[in-house]
Amino acid sequence: MRTLNTTQIAQELAKALKKPIMLVSFQNGDPIQDVLKAAPYLDFDRDLQMIFDGGGLIVCDSVEEMEDLFNQTVGDDGPTKSNPYDGPCRVYALTINADGQLLTENT
Repeated sequence: MRTLNTTQIAQELAKALKKPIMLVSFQNGDPIQDVLKAAPYLDFDRDLQMIFDGGGLIVCDSVEEMEDLFNQTVGDDGPTKSNPYDGPCRVYALTINADGQLLTENT
C-alpha cells in the first residue's frame, strides 16, 4: 500500500506527464469573484469545479508559463508585481518541475 498527499500526487503527475505543474489552493467558500482576482488565470466556466473544490493542479506547457502564473497569484505576501489585488482572498501556490521536484511556494 502507498498513500499520497496532494503534493505527492502533483509530483507524481509532473513526472508522469513530464510537464511542470502548479498546485493552487484557497479557502473553500472564498467569494468566487475574489478567487478570480487573486488567481486571474482561472476562468469561471473552464475552472468552476476547481473553484468549488478550493484548488487543484494546473499542468503547464513550460517552466516560463508556470512562473508567469505563479507571479500572478496573490498569496499570503499580498499583491505581486503582476497582480495588484489586495482583497481578502489568498491563493496558495506551489510550483513543481517536470522531474517532480518542489520549487517555489508563495507563503
